Amino acid sequence: MFIWIKQVNHLLLVMILLGAVSACTVIDEHGMNAFQSSKTWILLPFQNHSGIPGAGDKAEEILATLLRSKGIDNLQIYQNKTEKEDIWPILDDKHRQEDALNSAKKAHFNYGVTGSIEEWNYKTGVGGEPAVGLSIRIIEMPTGKVVWSVTGAKSGWGADTVSGTAQNLFNDLLSNLKIEKFNALE
Repeated sequence: MFIWIKQVNHLLLVMILLGAVSACTVIDEHGMNAFQSSKTWILLPFQNHSGIPGAGDKAEEILATLLRSKGIDNLQIYQNKTEKEDIWPILDDKHRQEDALNSAKKAHFNYGVTGSIEEWNYKTGVGGEPAVGLSIRIIEMPTGKVVWSVTGAKSGWGADTVSGTAQNLFNDLLSNLKIEKFNALE
């Protein structure tokens, strides 16, 4: 009997440790979480603080797909209209994001979705696990007020990809966001 109890205790300890190791996601959320899909939405540029070129663009593509899958069918993606001769503002994420916000306000969108990438890489060392950290903000365009925000970080296993880990993190971050379908005929 004593040996059996000792084995159960070891099994419980192993399960607890595995749970702690696999729980590598941290999320904080703020604001309202129910939005109407019938409103006008625009996906704005992300600021990339990760040091990995193109991470913001990759994050925007993943997020656009996931927002559409949540019911935002009329999501538009901001297209930069800077002339080719004026390349430096395109490379400055903060300038690009501010320019996009101003353009979206003038175009009378209801909501803008933007964010920032804090981490988008593989950890150094054995295994090279992917690590992603990012934030998402929904901005009420007429007022410029952030009405919903969420931030999180996630790491994967050695065989995982950064983009797969990012997609999992985006799904986790968007899990509480409710998009209500609105039918004008009802």
